[in-house]
Amino acid sequence: MTLWAVLPVKPLSRGKSRLHGCMKAEEICAFNRCLFEDTFRKLDNCINIDRVLVVSQDEAVLETTRQMGGYALKEERQSSLNAAVSQALEFIMENDPGKVLIIPTDLPWMTAQDLAELLKLRREGEFIAIVPDERQWGTNAILLSHPGLLKPQYGRRSFQKHVLQAANRAVELIVWLNKNIQKDLDTPQDLLIYNKIKINPIHILTE
Repeated sequence: MTLWAVLPVKPLSRGKSRLHGCMKAEEICAFNRCLFEDTFRKLDNCINIDRVLVVSQDEAVLETTRQMGGYALKEERQSSLNAAVSQALEFIMENDPGKVLIIPTDLPWMTAQDLAELLKLRREGEFIAIVPDERQWGTNAILLSHPGLLKPQYGRRSFQKHVLQAANRAVELIVWLNKNIQKDLDTPQDLLIYNKIKINPIHILTE
């Protein structure tokens, strides 16, 4: 059965909104491109992932996806993360239903080993596997046995909402606490930590 990875990507100029006050516009675009391409490569290099589907409004992102050998899906309209992921799941349902991994671009601490271990959570029957964020409020990764198994509910308390869906559907639920996948990059403080582990850090503006 095909294993898809769904990678929703905001327009490069708009992603990471909480960093806009400490980075120039061109730095924001470069940084978001770096996060996107790094995540794409991790997914594409994973031997257990058959297809990487990028859903975005950004034509530059979609063109890069094609050049890198991924599936590019243009968002139908300016929409929310939930609408974008729903569109991707519908595309998979119509073309080649299989297992689905949904993952954002802002997990720079996630390693290839983390990704491999996450995919080992797969089961034979119906299941939903979730990696929450550090506070266990948000949802940083979801692995589904079937694209029609979940209605995306990203946003406030999404982890609890996704867990409730699994309970209501009476499917097997796996919650995996992995420190690298749980840590996303959202704030200037996160960026400072990120810069310490990068060879060529992006500098925060101080003026």
